[in-house]
Amino acid sequence: MDGVALGLRPPAVAQELPTLGEAGAEDFLTKPVDLVELAVRVRNLLRLKEYVDLLADQNRLLEAQVQERTVQLRASHIETIVTLSLAAEYKDEETRGHVKRISRYTKELALALGYGAPFAEMMFHASPMHDIGKIGIPDHLLLKPGGFTTLEWNVMKSHTTVGFELLRRGTTPLMQLGAEIALSHHEHWDGSGYPNAWKDEQIPISARIMNISDQYDALRSRRPHKEPMDHAATCAVILQGDGRTLPEHFDPRILETFSRIAGKFEEIFEAQHD
Repeated sequence: MDGVALGLRPPAVAQELPTLGEAGAEDFLTKPVDLVELAVRVRNLLRLKEYVDLLADQNRLLEAQVQERTVQLRASHIETIVTLSLAAEYKDEETRGHVKRISRYTKELALALGYGAPFAEMMFHASPMHDIGKIGIPDHLLLKPGGFTTLEWNVMKSHTTVGFELLRRGTTPLMQLGAEIALSHHEHWDGSGYPNAWKDEQIPISARIMNISDQYDALRSRRPHKEPMDHAATCAVILQGDGRTLPEHFDPRILETFSRIAGKFEEIFEAQHD
């Protein structure tokens, strides 16, 4: 060979004679080698290696800082969501634990349905926004102990569209999922729900999961117009119906899954009941 290859890494093993670049060489000296030139070339290569290592360290540091900032922003975003969700429930002391339980119900149900941890985690954080539209409902209706007139019921039902309007301009996946749930969580599988009378697969899966979770918690909780039910009575209403709530209201696959994991719903309610 008529020269000496200088490099920063060992040459690659190949069947054919590699080029200098493929072999890992960064420089080349012809024979006879000039020792002064060799020393200069080696020093420059060592300096280049130092710069390459420094750049790699800086990139790793920047990546770590970006990841840390992303975590902080996500935590801040979730904190804002929780605060907004609690604001919607603040006027009614009996429902303040509702948003905490809803998060856990929907997560458990999503996992049991096989949707995976990422979607289940999204449901955990987005589902508390389902009733955020109640911010726009007058207190005398939210806290009314008796039944509603037709006009009053129409106003109450508007919390779905109010919530959607509040959230739909959000640009994050969590806000978009929250808007979807807020609009559709009172739709029924058989088309008897509101506000759009959607049925079957027209209803987003997030809202179908939310619907049965919300119904379970509503039946178990004290409300201005009703006393709470125990777990067994609540499951009987959801699975068999009571005239007002019917099994046909729920996605059959979700209803079957709920029946299998209803014990987890009971555990969540008892742990978060306040």
